[in-house]
Amino acid sequence: MDRTRICVAILILLGSVVTIAEENRVIPDAPSSVMRPNALLQISVRPDSFAARSMEPGHPRVIDKQFLLLSSVATAAIFADSYTTTWIGNNYRRRRVGPCTVEGGEPQLYGLHPTVARVYAIGAVMSGGAIGLSYLAKKHLPSRVKWMWPGAFLYETSISIHGFSTNLSRC
Repeated sequence: MDRTRICVAILILLGSVVTIAEENRVIPDAPSSVMRPNALLQISVRPDSFAARSMEPGHPRVIDKQFLLLSSVATAAIFADSYTTTWIGNNYRRRRVGPCTVEGGEPQLYGLHPTVARVYAIGAVMSGGAIGLSYLAKKHLPSRVKWMWPGAFLYETSISIHGFSTNLSRC
């Protein structure tokens, strides 16, 4: 409790010192005081400066063929993983013996004995999240990092294919 009071007192003291230093700072000369009082301002206008330009694609389409292809591949991989994950819960409920009765990959996400509804709900949320994140990235990222928009699709596809292959090898 004493350390907290000391830290608060030091912060208040530092804040007041900074405020005093800001008040005593010299204001720089304004640009109007440097210009000559009767300086002529020259404004030049080219005749073609107001000509109508052709419309440049400032906002390209966000949902194009590449976006649809990547979203369908990612969604297919996610639901393939979901389908093979349902085998684990079904094997447990049928009282089968073997390594395919307990979720080993993501027990915190799916639960030890995942139900079909839970597995497909998680798959739908993962697919929707990847599509939404990629859409927002493609629409709003600056042009120099625009190439990063398929990152969510690639990540979801890779972890889903890993889960799918693990489920196939175990079951």
